[in-house]
Amino acid sequence: MKLKLAAVLAAVVGLSGCVSQDEMALSKNVYKIDVDARGLIPIAIAKGQTQQRVAESTLAKGYTHYIIQQAGSQSGSIYAGNTPVYGNTTVNVYGNTAYANTTYTGGHPINIPTYQNSIIVAMFKAPNVPAGALDAAEVLASSKPKKKKNAPFT
Repeated sequence: MKLKLAAVLAAVVGLSGCVSQDEMALSKNVYKIDVDARGLIPIAIAKGQTQQRVAESTLAKGYTHYIIQQAGSQSGSIYAGNTPVYGNTTVNVYGNTAYANTTYTGGHPINIPTYQNSIIVAMFKAPNVPAGALDAAEVLASSKPKKKKNAPFT
């Protein structure tokens, strides 16, 4: 029972986590956006929404289009501790002699997966939009889930 609890605790720590985002201006219209995530679920969210985050940032700064000039990502893990260690001792008595056997379980490392994504993006607004620039509003519109139309009842 205790071993199952330790396994559940390790799974919860590995799945849960957080996503953080930092932005730094490199020039008037060039920004570096860093996205850091810890835990399996936040990593999946961060990977799927990086383009959306860049588009939101572009619009928030008053620009309409952007070009990703450089992007890089890195995955790893951080040590979060160990699962609890439990001992179980069995004693067998034969006459006046006792034999004991102790087994230990647990003590396994808990590692939380990490993901870092760094993007350098140039932002533009009309009339200075270069060819190949992505329209931030279109990127956001395409990243939102589509609403299903209700089928008529027959």
